[in-house]
Amino acid sequence: MIGCSWRGLLLIAMLQVGAAHAQQASPVPNLNLGDAVVTGFSGTIPPDPTKMSRKSAADLTFINPDGPSARIVDIRQASEKWDARDVPAAKPFDVRAGDVGQVFGVALDDQTAPNIYLSATSAFGLQLVGRGPDGQPARAKLGGPGEGWMKGQFGLELQGGPGSIFKVDGKTGVVSLFANVALDGVPNPAPALGSLAFDAEHQQLFVSDLYTGMIHRFDLKGDDLGHFDHGVAGRAAAQLAPVPFDASARPNIALSKFDTQNPDTWGYAPAGRRVWGLALHEGRLFYSVADGPQVWSIGIQKDGGFADDPRWELDVPAQPGPYQISDILFSQRGAMILAQRAPIAASYDYVAFAAKGEPRVLRYWLENLRKPDNRSRWIAEPEEYAVGFAGDYRNTNGGVALGYGYGPGGALDTKSCEAALWTTGQDLRDDPALQRQLLPGGPLVVHGLQVLPAAPVRPFNQPPWASYSVDYDGAFHDPAATGHLGQVRIWTASCAEGQYDGPGFVAAAAAPVVGGGGGGGGDGPPPPPPPLPNACFASAGTFSCVNFHLVYTLTVTGPGWINTVSAISLTPGVIVPGGQFPLNPANIPVTGAPGSTAVVEICAFNAAAAASGNPYDCCHAAVTVTLPNRSCGILLK
Repeated sequence: MIGCSWRGLLLIAMLQVGAAHAQQASPVPNLNLGDAVVTGFSGTIPPDPTKMSRKSAADLTFINPDGPSARIVDIRQASEKWDARDVPAAKPFDVRAGDVGQVFGVALDDQTAPNIYLSATSAFGLQLVGRGPDGQPARAKLGGPGEGWMKGQFGLELQGGPGSIFKVDGKTGVVSLFANVALDGVPNPAPALGSLAFDAEHQQLFVSDLYTGMIHRFDLKGDDLGHFDHGVAGRAAAQLAPVPFDASARPNIALSKFDTQNPDTWGYAPAGRRVWGLALHEGRLFYSVADGPQVWSIGIQKDGGFADDPRWELDVPAQPGPYQISDILFSQRGAMILAQRAPIAASYDYVAFAAKGEPRVLRYWLENLRKPDNRSRWIAEPEEYAVGFAGDYRNTNGGVALGYGYGPGGALDTKSCEAALWTTGQDLRDDPALQRQLLPGGPLVVHGLQVLPAAPVRPFNQPPWASYSVDYDGAFHDPAATGHLGQVRIWTASCAEGQYDGPGFVAAAAAPVVGGGGGGGGDGPPPPPPPLPNACFASAGTFSCVNFHLVYTLTVTGPGWINTVSAISLTPGVIVPGGQFPLNPANIPVTGAPGSTAVVEICAFNAAAAASGNPYDCCHAAVTVTLPNRSCGILLK
């Protein structure tokens, strides 16, 4: 709870800073290539201290209508090397909660100055107010006669509601109500919407409705062109029992059984028909279903309408949890990347909008030969990205996008397509065991964006030393906060495809150009020095492929107190992920172009001495290695 504790007061002060920053944003988007558009909770207004003797701080805390529900993030200039630091990126344009309420889904169209589309959400809680004894709005936990949505919840100033899609004009920044999603004229009562997908070929927009379970399509004038019912038509195609829409289960905020602290009363569609993530690929609309969870697809006809060919694509592993897929994207080479979101949590104190869990960012590829035990066209076991430093590196908030890479000096390289993967997340730099390495790179509590090379998957870049993070609101607030971010989209222009980057394959064209190599939070190496003269150990190593990943197996001979090594690459284009590797031998992941030669700096030390926090001895050596003239991947046709 937000109370009169030091934690609550600190949170209030930090949110004030974030709100002040938001008010300085430009009134015009001025979206540049490589910029991100990201959605997130808009923050709160601090309580009036004079009233806190009668009510708790949470009772007196309201959504900040001037806070950013969506914003443009500019990181065209990052640091010289990928080293997990927090990048103080500019946020040149904000969309106010007072205009659009809370939003999750985001889409960009294909105009020269892209228009931004945003969908209303309940992912950041549902907040009610009534009239207090003093005539002012008073928070309400339960529905009842006269209760209504809190200002900043659903874009009420633009006549919006739970089913609203908003449009931000790419040239002027003017925000307008694009459409209200309704079924047979009946509006969405509370659960709101899921994801958006722009169809450039047919100039239309798809949206998922978390109340009805329908997928609607709209032309760019905001007219509803029809809907698809997965719960009936989709399931029938797989000979599954239908799960029809049940209008009698409609929630009502005028009744006391509507509980803002219990999402089960909010009216979400049953899992068998609840659709969220959307993405277009090769003439089909891919969509996620909560039951399983699963991914399905349906064809899009020449006129833009839904075909009569729904198809089950795959079941997503239910471990470590049956988290719904809230975002889907495809790479140029056909990789399907999925972002999960932990279950929605009610949060009267605005802290936890998602349950504790381990939501993942997963990558699937089509199989070359379908295996007998796998009905799907896709590989049975997905690849996984490491997201954030907390826990088991599974800290996504359910948004994912592909963007450009970065060249020498950290400048955006718009010729390096799909080289960086972006995801929304929480606790992105928070690992107590690595605080010493992470602190020089900025705050540990970062809720916002993580950007990392798109090619390497776990166990490469684990933990994700080769990454950047960007805080959403600059508040660096409560480490207990969960689920405060939504989706992210990057404005990119088409460019030539790189080399094949299929399962387990690591190619120079598929990974961002980097300078200097890994290391933690700004504690990495200076520009490449000459070979170090103070080596106090001898080493030998060989390369091998382990689970399709290139590993340099290093053996060290030296003083008896040496039991661990760390390694960083001093050669641009070759990545060593950082971290510690126990001896003997040490298995060090390496990412780089086949046949390239690199200088890797090795630091050999005693792990217990390093963990003590005191200065410790470290023997250095610069080792020159030549990567095998072949990849560890399998080229699939």
